[in-house]
Amino acid sequence: MLEVLRELNKEVGVKGSLVLTQDGIVVAAEMGGGIDKDTVAAHASAAVNRINKALRPLGQAPFSKFVFTANHGRMVFIATGEAYIAVLLDKDIKIDVSILTIEGAARRIRSMSQIRM
Repeated sequence: MLEVLRELNKEVGVKGSLVLTQDGIVVAAEMGGGIDKDTVAAHASAAVNRINKALRPLGQAPFSKFVFTANHGRMVFIATGEAYIAVLLDKDIKIDVSILTIEGAARRIRSMSQIRM
């Protein structure tokens, strides 16, 4: 799983990536310089849970993909079965190409053995 994240992080504009459970437990992480994986995981977990909680009253299933855009960058979340991959991107990166690459990484992670805690 770490190898998938390492390859993903070589892509232009990727600052870091991690796989985390819905309750915020980091399964694997590869973060760029100075980025704290636990802080990213906490914020990512909160975002995943809030989005899914907002979807429930609407009768919607948990999301499969979500892109969060802020002033300093983007964060992409993709469901991988029992967990989510979260990827930090530069703000000026072309999101279409990045999404395809991240979806490929998510498929590879999904195809790996079940995440066990």
